[in-house]
Amino acid sequence: MQIAEKECLSGQVDLRSDAQNYNVSGFSEMYAAHLEGPAGDPVFYGRLLIVIGFAISALGVGIKLFGPEVIYYDLFSGPTLIQYIQAYPVLVTVVGGSMMAWGGKQRNDGIIYQEEFLLSRYRFVTEEGRDVSDQVFVRHLGGDNFSVSLNLQSGE
Repeated sequence: MQIAEKECLSGQVDLRSDAQNYNVSGFSEMYAAHLEGPAGDPVFYGRLLIVIGFAISALGVGIKLFGPEVIYYDLFSGPTLIQYIQAYPVLVTVVGGSMMAWGGKQRNDGIIYQEEFLLSRYRFVTEEGRDVSDQVFVRHLGGDNFSVSLNLQSGE
């Protein structure tokens, strides 16, 4: 196959036998709008949870390493929150690590790569008019450009 540039209609990519690289006009703007909208929120909140969880874990490790050996508290009022944290630094570290893990999962669930976004928004149609969206392999080349190859063994 020789490499040729082909302009595509929005919502449909017309595959040609002599083309492998395609320019999907308007894709970059749609993808950027998708990431700035509600789809980008899990990524932001996931990163925020990772940062907060790291700070809490670092606090727990710091208290375990440099904290007091003996904790004194009033018998009638009981220990304060800070004294509980000093008494259980391992629990504080585990809570921070759990927040980091949860944030990582949130972040990964929110990420949609360009290839997946293109496959979910566009149909791929051959010259004969056959929809082969489930038989294509797409690679993002940058901007609005994609390399599309047809895998005939997977769908038939």
